[in-house]
Amino acid sequence: MTEARRSELNNPALGSFCWVELATNDQSAAKKFYTQLFNWSIKAVPMGADSFYTMLQIEGNDVAALYQQQKEQQSQGVPPHWMTYVAVADADQAVSKANSLGGKVILAPFDVFDAGRMAVLQDPTGAHFVSLAGT
Repeated sequence: MTEARRSELNNPALGSFCWVELATNDQSAAKKFYTQLFNWSIKAVPMGADSFYTMLQIEGNDVAALYQQQKEQQSQGVPPHWMTYVAVADADQAVSKANSLGGKVILAPFDVFDAGRMAVLQDPTGAHFVSLAGT
């Protein structure tokens, strides 16, 4: 991985796509598929009792992640999906601006451990994305 790409991942430009993660109904199968397809390595990060956030890595650098969908999401028919994150200066301001432009708040801003503050939004056409203000 080039030094420029490493810097881009650690310090994304505001308004750029800065992270992707897969919500899956079969975490084991997804890990097997993607590690074999892209030669990604994995690092499991505990999220709670018997729950792990799987970091997908290239040369020891995090490039994406995957996790097991909650049973509630599965029972509601939410299919496995990749979620894209966009870098913002302030997640709360991004929510306010998205609302003013016809967007919808799916999940209000909240703190994510030491990763920053995020909100799940929907654009006027129905597409979902995450606004992430890093620390």
